[in-house]
Amino acid sequence: MEKVKILLVSDGGITNELMEQFYELEEYGAEITLVEDKEMYAMGPITDRMLQIELNGIDAAPTCQPLLEACADKHIIVVHVASINKEVIHAAKKLKVVAVLRGGIENADLTALTEKGITLINAPWRSAHAVADFSVGMMIAENKNIARSHKMIFDGQWCKNYINQEYIHDMRTRTVGLVGFGHIGQRVNERLVGFGSRVIVYDPYIDPKIIEEAGCISVTFEELLKQSDFVSVHLRLSEKTKHFFSEKEFSKMKKTAYFINTARSGLVDTNALVNALQNKDIGGAAIDVYDIEPLPNDHPFLKLNNVTLTSHIAGTSADTMRNSVEIGLEDLKNYLQGLPMKNIVNPKINN
Repeated sequence: MEKVKILLVSDGGITNELMEQFYELEEYGAEITLVEDKEMYAMGPITDRMLQIELNGIDAAPTCQPLLEACADKHIIVVHVASINKEVIHAAKKLKVVAVLRGGIENADLTALTEKGITLINAPWRSAHAVADFSVGMMIAENKNIARSHKMIFDGQWCKNYINQEYIHDMRTRTVGLVGFGHIGQRVNERLVGFGSRVIVYDPYIDPKIIEEAGCISVTFEELLKQSDFVSVHLRLSEKTKHFFSEKEFSKMKKTAYFINTARSGLVDTNALVNALQNKDIGGAAIDVYDIEPLPNDHPFLKLNNVTLTSHIAGTSADTMRNSVEIGLEDLKNYLQGLPMKNIVNPKINN
């Protein structure tokens, strides 16, 4: 019987050292090959590549040549940010499973994989803890003016009176609206429990019983916008969710509400958000993701006094990459033993 051949593609995020944990799969009869995507040598280029793909599609990124040259006889390919595009799929004649060790799957051509009957798995909760921590931190930073005060002190100013002075509140008295209740949204809720916040949720794809069992209240999107003191976004970016927040949505929020986006920039019409902040239609915002990164020096966000900005770092944690490997390794161990995998993106495929 032919051995299952696995190709690992490391980069500056999931390094050779981390990828080598997949050599445990040799105990299950697998044959492992490891190559390196040297163009993705650090987190800066990796973040730029992912934004490029998110904005312009998978074909906007070049094919990883070491991957292409080594994939012909492989049954499983494991990548971090290297693209599994049509060129790779056509070359990998024996391919059965692709593992993308990210929460998103933008660097894999899901349609082409599904058409070929190739299973795609990912690491959906790899950065969930990191992003959940960060999301709550952004709520507090914008409400309590933490980042704003820090900058002003460095600028030689000692400010005690901020633009939101009349609506700085304790988290225990606030209603937080979570748009999306997947891996990240659920963990944000877990953290808010300790603050005593009232948490409401809009997620049409989650059984309301799951939301209620977590101690939250399931509401309509319109109810969430009207009731929330913080609106925190935890959706995947797709054609259905592009510009999920636009002028209409911001107009329904409280004048004192804060908008938090640590998810994807494409979920928000940036011009509409800028206008809402400029006109004080909402109380403020805390943003970690942008249509253009790095943020241009002339971006209107930089002229506002009611926004907290960070440089796309919500998922940054030494634990995120280790989590990715842990999740992918567990699923592939199951696959090699004939057991179900937990993180299949296209579940109708049977291998």
